[in-house]
Amino acid sequence: MFRTRLISGIVLVLIALVVIITGGPVLAATLFIISEIGVFELYRVLKVQDAGFSPLAAVGYLGTAAYYAIVFPRYRSDQVTGAFFGVVYVAVMLSCIYELRILDKGVYLVWLVFLASWGCDTCAYCVGMLIGKHKMAPILSPKKSVEGG
Repeated sequence: MFRTRLISGIVLVLIALVVIITGGPVLAATLFIISEIGVFELYRVLKVQDAGFSPLAAVGYLGTAAYYAIVFPRYRSDQVTGAFFGVVYVAVMLSCIYELRILDKGVYLVWLVFLASWGCDTCAYCVGMLIGKHKMAPILSPKKSVEGG
């Protein structure tokens, strides 16, 4: 067992050295393959994909492939992070409204989301305009202040 592990570790270090030193498309392709294998293993552990075809897992595999297809080297990491955050923050969070609505009494509960968010935003704006002296995010929302927040 020890000998097998030691030899495989040495071989992997040698492969890593060759791939990293070579760089370019060889490195990108190797990282893509490792990423797909890693996503597959993670999905098995999380039971996203037990056996056979899983539409959710397919989206993950395609997302990984799309990421590698468009990212190198056209985009900076902050742009990729922003794109990912946009999907999670906008699409996933808005889908929670549907999840809330299908609950028992969801027809009433869903209104709390809108009343709370619009109410807090409006109150923050008004307080900020009346007594605010310190800008919160001048580029994103020039009228909002720390006091209003």
